[in-house]
Amino acid sequence: MLDDEFTNNRLELEQVLVRQFRVLQEMNTLTRTERDALLSDPEQVLRIVEDKEAMLDSLGLLEDQCRNIVQELSLGLGLRTENTSIRQLLPFLKPEDASRIKNLSEGVSGLASQTRELNRANQALAITKLDWLKATQDFLISIFLPDAGYRSPKGGVRHTESTGLGVEFRA
Repeated sequence: MLDDEFTNNRLELEQVLVRQFRVLQEMNTLTRTERDALLSDPEQVLRIVEDKEAMLDSLGLLEDQCRNIVQELSLGLGLRTENTSIRQLLPFLKPEDASRIKNLSEGVSGLASQTRELNRANQALAITKLDWLKATQDFLISIFLPDAGYRSPKGGVRHTESTGLGVEFRA
């Protein structure tokens, strides 16, 4: 009975790792799509960000599931450590099972790292685009605002501040 439970937990761990891997692959693809949208289709970015948030929620649930299964496996093996990891379980598994789980775990870690780097690059791109937009906005507003100390030729009134001709000055 105990062996069946252990086998079921091991199989469930593999399934959770496979689901994590697939979600991360989707996240990676979506992050690449986000980069294209940042460059050419800003209206699509909001939808992509919402999709990514849903994927992150899913990944969080899968991570919790994985942690619980690893905990159950470690208890079944009699390991009494507070933070058991998949790597600590590998020596107790059959070599072929250990190899599959290790490969899946490394694949998940690798994809997570790759996706994190893509997100950082997208963030840098978005910040650059926002800086460019702010500089363009400042330039356009400066065209409409008269210089400080400007004197109107009609009334000789000195303007020290202008309303901006209806142009809002916000970022």
